[in-house]
Amino acid sequence: MISSKSGNEKAADEALVNLTLEELGKDPRLIPQQTTNYESPLELMDGLLTPNELFYIRSNGPISVNIDPESWRLDVSGLVEQELELSLADLKALPQRMITAFLECSGNSRNRFPARPTAVEGTNWGNGAIGNAEWTGVSLRTVLEQAGVREGAVEIVSQGGDFGGMQRGLPIDAALDPNVLLVWGMNGQELPPVHGGPVRLLVPGWGAIASTKWLVGLEIIDHPFDGFYNADNYVLYDETGAATGPVTRMPVKSVIDSPVSGATISAGPRTIAGYAWSGHGGIAKVEVSTDGGTTWAGAEIVQEAGPLSWIRFEHPWEARSGETRLRSRATDSQGNIQPEEAVWNAKGYQMNAIFEVPVTVR
Repeated sequence: MISSKSGNEKAADEALVNLTLEELGKDPRLIPQQTTNYESPLELMDGLLTPNELFYIRSNGPISVNIDPESWRLDVSGLVEQELELSLADLKALPQRMITAFLECSGNSRNRFPARPTAVEGTNWGNGAIGNAEWTGVSLRTVLEQAGVREGAVEIVSQGGDFGGMQRGLPIDAALDPNVLLVWGMNGQELPPVHGGPVRLLVPGWGAIASTKWLVGLEIIDHPFDGFYNADNYVLYDETGAATGPVTRMPVKSVIDSPVSGATISAGPRTIAGYAWSGHGGIAKVEVSTDGGTTWAGAEIVQEAGPLSWIRFEHPWEARSGETRLRSRATDSQGNIQPEEAVWNAKGYQMNAIFEVPVTVR
């Protein structure tokens, strides 16, 4: 098992600092959540891709900012025919892939879970711990084929170069999906350090904890990984305290971002707009209600970029004076429908209940 600190980790440890949003290249309008986390107000988005400066920040510890791309190395070890030590140049020499995919924190929208019997644990996220980007990298599968995965492989443990080495296990069948990437590019730029540069893992559709940042190691093992971020944290616990399963793929979900919740708007023709996504497949349809869920009408998908991306939807609305409640409901390509209520769990993961937007029309 990976345990000792590599040169990558030591360099990262020396660079653990708390910087301002401006110093991190971020929009100052991001919403702070604790000391190292920042939420993206969805109403600031303009189009299908989330600009790097508006992309949310989630870190389980201080932010590593100065891993030198030239000296960075990725160690591949464990159940392989040959161990590898790859530089960034080595990765970039392999066949490249570019995909558009959303990345959502497992605890996104946590603040919408009710206290039952106690409040859920974790960062008090609204709906903005998600972003959608164009990612450039190489398939993890390509690297594993180069190393030669031996018989009996069960999981791949990815190790980050941050605060002592974040570790997370990924089942081998998921790791061999060609869309699982080792990423060095984000929206046409080098992957920003705050988002895991020089290289991170990207597991599209899964809770973002699977997409290890500041990646420095991959170890193939013959058993399920039982580290903290697999066996304790990022596990679903019911009201009795029993574990019901790990966080894997994120469920189907949609959110209205225009008009914003609590807005006062003028009567007349308006457009209701928002985003919808699912870790189980592309979005097949979105419905909108302008009367709190009594009636529903189909919305138009106006922007999309494949099944790994979120979509942008719009719905025309003749707003009339009074108080009203707007809702959206998404259905994905596998037939999963966004529910009225999400399954409660003690850590507040995978909140995908229908989001209601109260609006006053004058």
